[in-house]
Amino acid sequence: MKKLLIANLIMVASHSVFAAENKTSAAPDVFAKATQLYEAKNYHEAFQEMQRLANTGNAQAIYNVGYMTQIGQGTVKDEKKALQYYQDASNKGFGKASFILAQAYHKGNLGLPKDAQKYKEYLDKASVQGSEEASVEFADLLFKQGKPEYDQIAIQRLLPLLRKDYYPAQNLKAIYDLGIGVKNKNPIMQQQAVESLKELAKKGYAPSLMILGNMLANGGILDQNLEEARNIFARLAQANYPNAKESLAQVEEAIAAKKAAPAQPPKK
Repeated sequence: MKKLLIANLIMVASHSVFAAENKTSAAPDVFAKATQLYEAKNYHEAFQEMQRLANTGNAQAIYNVGYMTQIGQGTVKDEKKALQYYQDASNKGFGKASFILAQAYHKGNLGLPKDAQKYKEYLDKASVQGSEEASVEFADLLFKQGKPEYDQIAIQRLLPLLRKDYYPAQNLKAIYDLGIGVKNKNPIMQQQAVESLKELAKKGYAPSLMILGNMLANGGILDQNLEEARNIFARLAQANYPNAKESLAQVEEAIAAKKAAPAQPPKK
């Protein structure tokens, strides 16, 4: 069958309005009131409360005000003003804001032109500031350089996330290990990477499931198993995971063609 493309190897979590605040048990949640108002869909009052916190210089609150301004919740939609809030929060060290700016330069939104260099700069900045999704995306960019020195930097960025079992980081590291294992013809490394992907798949992590489905559909690294691949793609398609429906259709075509093919006589 035609080989299926492994797509969406990493999944970047979409940013939420109210990022969780790092606080000790003794510290009150300063966002409690704003969060309560927001969850009650009282966006006007939520925005006012968040604006009050932003005026104290709270970087997370500034980011949240930027988000609400960007989409027009509780205030007039204004991407230019939202961009200013994101830049302010980024300058104050809030990683999620820097990550938003990185994506804006990558995709050319928020009124910014596409700029590959600024995308990388803000992605690096967001990673250093503690954005987990930025660290994974930045490591992915480094791995794609195909140079050992960049690989080592990428692994260093992933290590703190690997230690706390952050699925996107584990998934990316497994993909990297699998590629190195194939390149160096190292079956042990390949097997370890596959086992890592299987463990993530068991936990329901969609990108790992997609990769596992592709390997089962194509054969090679794993023995071809079209039925199992179909089950995986069907599960992902039901969840509207990107490219799952197309992969499911291809596998079903392959299964149908295999059933329609004349039986081969046993080898003597």
